[in-house]
Amino acid sequence: MRRTLVVSAALLAIAAASPAQTQERPAEALAVQAGAESEAQLSAPIEAAYHLLESGKIDEGFSALLEALNAAARTDRHAFTIRQYTQAASLFHENGLNDQAAQLFKEGSQTRAAQADIAELADFYLAYAQFRTVVVDPEQHFVPLFTMATNLYDRHYGRESRELINATDLMAAALGNIGQLGTAINLMQGNYDVALKALGPDDTITWRLANNLADVLRGLGAPARALEFDRVVLEKRIAHYGRDHFNTLVSANNNAQDHLDLGDYAEARLLLEMCREIVAATGDTANAPVMDAWLEYTDLLAGKKAFDDAAAERMNAVVTDAEYPAILSLKAANLLAEHFRRTGDQARRMEHLEQAYGIAGSNMSTTHPLTFAGRIAIANAKAETDTKAAAAEFADIDAEMLRWVYLQVFYAGNRDLVETMRAMADDMLHDYAALAERDPSVVAAFADAARRWPSLSSVDNDNVLKLARLIDADDTETAEMLAQITRLSRASREVFAVGTEMEMGYALVEQTRALEERLHERVTQRYNVTRETMAEPLPAAGEVLQNGQALVQYFVTRKWKANRDLAEPLDATTLYAIVSRNGREPALHNLGDPRAATAGDEAKQMASLRTTRSAAERGASPIVAAADASFADLHATLVEPLETDLAGAETVFVIPDGQLFAVPFSLLKDHQGRLLEERFTLRFLTRPEALHGVGAEQTSVPGAVVLAGGIDYRNGDEKGAEPLPGTLKEVNAIGAILGGKSFAVEKLTGAEVGEAVLRGKMEGARIAHLATHGAYRSAGAGGSSDVDTLWQSDIILSRSGDRHAMRRDEADGRLYAFELMGWDLTKLDLLVLSACETGRGEETFVGGLRGLPTAIGIAGAKRSLLTLWPVDDQGTAEFMVRFYEHLAGGMTYADALRQTRRDAIGGRLPAAQNPLVWAAFVMFEN
Repeated sequence: MRRTLVVSAALLAIAAASPAQTQERPAEALAVQAGAESEAQLSAPIEAAYHLLESGKIDEGFSALLEALNAAARTDRHAFTIRQYTQAASLFHENGLNDQAAQLFKEGSQTRAAQADIAELADFYLAYAQFRTVVVDPEQHFVPLFTMATNLYDRHYGRESRELINATDLMAAALGNIGQLGTAINLMQGNYDVALKALGPDDTITWRLANNLADVLRGLGAPARALEFDRVVLEKRIAHYGRDHFNTLVSANNNAQDHLDLGDYAEARLLLEMCREIVAATGDTANAPVMDAWLEYTDLLAGKKAFDDAAAERMNAVVTDAEYPAILSLKAANLLAEHFRRTGDQARRMEHLEQAYGIAGSNMSTTHPLTFAGRIAIANAKAETDTKAAAAEFADIDAEMLRWVYLQVFYAGNRDLVETMRAMADDMLHDYAALAERDPSVVAAFADAARRWPSLSSVDNDNVLKLARLIDADDTETAEMLAQITRLSRASREVFAVGTEMEMGYALVEQTRALEERLHERVTQRYNVTRETMAEPLPAAGEVLQNGQALVQYFVTRKWKANRDLAEPLDATTLYAIVSRNGREPALHNLGDPRAATAGDEAKQMASLRTTRSAAERGASPIVAAADASFADLHATLVEPLETDLAGAETVFVIPDGQLFAVPFSLLKDHQGRLLEERFTLRFLTRPEALHGVGAEQTSVPGAVVLAGGIDYRNGDEKGAEPLPGTLKEVNAIGAILGGKSFAVEKLTGAEVGEAVLRGKMEGARIAHLATHGAYRSAGAGGSSDVDTLWQSDIILSRSGDRHAMRRDEADGRLYAFELMGWDLTKLDLLVLSACETGRGEETFVGGLRGLPTAIGIAGAKRSLLTLWPVDDQGTAEFMVRFYEHLAGGMTYADALRQTRRDAIGGRLPAAQNPLVWAAFVMFEN
């Protein structure tokens, strides 16, 4: 039944239809039940009410309709009642009478029929949800309504039904429209997979889902991924509908947009020519000017057409005329802004940048990547004439983007999305850094951004650090709760980002929330913590550092190309060093392109160090000798520009970034041949927040010690990893040293070193020392590009054999970084992995490193002693034994490591004198 309501005696153009049904359902029997009216009897007053409405008597007709629907609701005709409420509410909404529609939806949801177990309720809640996506009500959000609808479709039609697939698609689109892209894209991808399986690749619904998924990916700034779907959909639609069809037109235009974003203007133009031919062949006069505008935009963007005043006027019309698609208007506005930037017309440039930002915000959301891009473009334009105004813009963008990305990463469960979000942040930080270079007063704000982005540190994370500074020194219970909250929240973020263990992530979130409630109760009882106290900013690095200390945070900024899958995906990248000292403003140093800093001979030398693993001594002195000049170059790049700011420092805290985690800083020499190791006490931090813990106890405290070595790697006929006989001597010697210093030492050897046993021992220990093999397999070195890095970094345990399962399994003999991340190591003062390549991993999109260092830090261990490359068995044992001797003698962890290196350099540790031994070990504080 099609109806049109009359409002103010003027016919509305929108004709209403009952909600689309994806499957025919048998009509209910019309027989009159005992004591009940028939559907025919109930329908008569409803039809009469509609006639009043159609004649323009809106108030009278609406009252009559309410009375008729209420009469139906009093019967047991539940399916009939819900169908009528669904049709009526949808009819009023489609005619723009949203107050009446809202009333009908609300009353319908409160009827007895809404409590019945009937399939019609799925259609009702789907229509209600769609209504609330357009007509927003803070008291009735659309998400619960969509959830109710999808649950009902699942119950009555099945998980692989067209009805559920359709409803899920609508829900995902609605979430995407409000900026919840993480959840939206996961729903879309999962729904598409269901459609492929249930309906097949040739079903039109499957193509629609692929089309919608591509739209989101394109909007996220992933045109290469979008094109993978769009290309297939275009082929399918041409084969099914023919070339001259509206659906083919849509797909051809989508493909053209992908190619435009990828910079392939020639292919884009061919597709747009095809679009123009389709509209001509189908007589689509509405879309003809749109396709002409797309073609002109492409020619202007590609430089194939002169950008004269007439062209500017035509593009301006595209921006301001609502008949053009929002995405085309946005692109035209940005094109005009760039044109006027080149011609020097700053006023018109800003006008069009503001237009682009407004279009993105009103048509996508205020937290959409395209909206953020618009704000960044405005901030960059302001930076050319007013750095203070630009600084305020960037500070706001930084804070809002971080909050949004944090939520997307936290609940995304999709690594592609996480990387897209962080690439977007990279672009912002690259421009923010450039502003800080131009105006030194901006450095402090940029330094704070560089602190927060590597770990996506939120306000909640900062509050934990603030509370840790406020509580009493002897309040160990609160301190332990804070450590657990940090561990659980970091672990849940990483799990959601990986996207393969979502239930684990949700469980971690629940644990975090429960612990936060306990913390709140304890803190309010013991301390006078006010809102004003917590509103105070976290102390900057310069306020935490003491005299004689310096912090050097290396931070890489990047500008990505549209296609991040290219062999060279970066347009630009810059390595910065932010140096903080007590009582000074932070200093920012531009160290150039990091690809140049680690290119050439030194990269080859480090690669060579990482490719050999053996229990035997390696004759590597020639390698180190050849690398000396390269390491001197690294010193000139990474350290010399900072010398003025480091003057007078005795201890230097270093936070590497990306590939710099693989740089052996202790080997770097100045022009006088002095090692950096000899000039400073170097202390390496895995993340900026670790600086707030450097004042904690730095000497060993007696307690439980777990030592593992002499491990049997065999598993049946599988020989497994190469035996390391020196490791048994190593742990025996260490056990003798610590056992005499009031430590409770427990040794695990042979087949005893299983994952479950090790976890039980380590979670209560002060020190854990694992003398075994470790491995990191990057995609470029034999690892899988389809498996997360945390599954490609592992420690080899007993009975491991030759397996590489890359899944959670306590019996497989391999402790993967992803598994280790879930352990509770908050009591552990030191974790030593006397193994190969344990300090390596994959660089993230925004700072830091993912691998075993990440996992150990998330698990809560205060510090870890790892290796950057494989080290021979005998030299490792000698080095480690001496380290524990110094530690047991009362030295701090950092001093014990530094003195052990000096002993090796001085020839007092013959097997460790080779720089490939003593320089391999690096201690990270978490």
